[in-house]
Amino acid sequence: MKIRKVLIIIVSIIILLMFGLVSSVSYNMGMSYGEQNAETIREAKSTDTLIHEEKIKSVSVIKINNSNLQSDISSYGTVVPLRNILITSEVIGRLEGNFSIKKGIKFLKGDVLFRIKDTDIKLSADNQKNNLMNLLSLNLADIKLDFPDSVYNKWDKFFHSISLDSPIKSFPATATSKEKNFIITRRIMEGYNAVKLAEENLKKHTVRAPFDGIIVKSYTDIGANVNMGSPVIDVISNGTMEVELTINSTEFNFIEIGSKVTLTAKKDSLEGTIVRKLDNFVNENTQSMSVFASISDDTDFLHYGMYLDATISSRRINNVCKIPRRAIFSKDKVFILDSENKLEIMSVNIIASQGNSVIVDNISNNTMVVNEPLIDTKAGTIVTPIIK
Repeated sequence: MKIRKVLIIIVSIIILLMFGLVSSVSYNMGMSYGEQNAETIREAKSTDTLIHEEKIKSVSVIKINNSNLQSDISSYGTVVPLRNILITSEVIGRLEGNFSIKKGIKFLKGDVLFRIKDTDIKLSADNQKNNLMNLLSLNLADIKLDFPDSVYNKWDKFFHSISLDSPIKSFPATATSKEKNFIITRRIMEGYNAVKLAEENLKKHTVRAPFDGIIVKSYTDIGANVNMGSPVIDVISNGTMEVELTINSTEFNFIEIGSKVTLTAKKDSLEGTIVRKLDNFVNENTQSMSVFASISDDTDFLHYGMYLDATISSRRINNVCKIPRRAIFSKDKVFILDSENKLEIMSVNIIASQGNSVIVDNISNNTMVVNEPLIDTKAGTIVTPIIK
């Protein structure tokens, strides 16, 4: 057994010595070869790199040709009346009369919309007229004695024009300081103003339509009592209507007052005109701005509150080009090609956005712009352009 162990130890030592000898020889040979063939090795590595760089990427590009554009801007909005008024009561009293203030009631300008009981205020107005007539009758004799016939005839005519059944006429003008002092000191003007005040209060009891329209909401009904400031009805006007159109803030300056608009709802369409722009206000939630188009309601399909799509004709924009939105990265950067087909990064001035495209005004003619997104690609990379 002892002899066997000795043999195993001797063999192991011999193997280790041989392994060390082979390793030493191999290292020395490698070092010698590297020193003698260093240039060959470098050339081989350089060739590998050149072969790798020759694997050039193909990219889609467009050749810029600036022109004058007058493009269409897409938008949307809802139909609203030109006038939408909440009518409230200016006095206290009970709604009365043979009227209806229900939703859907149509009316013409000047029609009585509703009336509030006015018995007490009418009696007050009549009483003020009686006081004025009494005052004038007491002073007409003095006017006849102290003033020319023309002055007397003027005030006598005014006295006889006062009627309990009709509004009082305009107060006669005074021609001289003497006449003016007489009228004031005899309190005739004060009496006239009292009549006018009573008549103005009487007018507030009868509410007339300010335009042709329709009642769209009623807050009460005939027979009910109302207070001063109480809402009674909402009314909207007939005729011209409007659409508030929402647009991108970058397109706002390309829309002018008078620009034409085509509005559509399903298969129906009509023409409108931009009449107002809401300047200096951007919706903080949508970052959009508003313009208003005027339209006529003489079509059967158009109704208050209806949603419409719109196409607005923008003003002419000179010397610009349109590039795909997907070509933009980092907000305002694009890849362009130099004369050797190397990629360069350029900052562009985007003046408007339209659907999947943007309008740019600072790219020179014949510039090759990459019109697709490039991933993991840097400036200086040589590419093969494919012109679209």
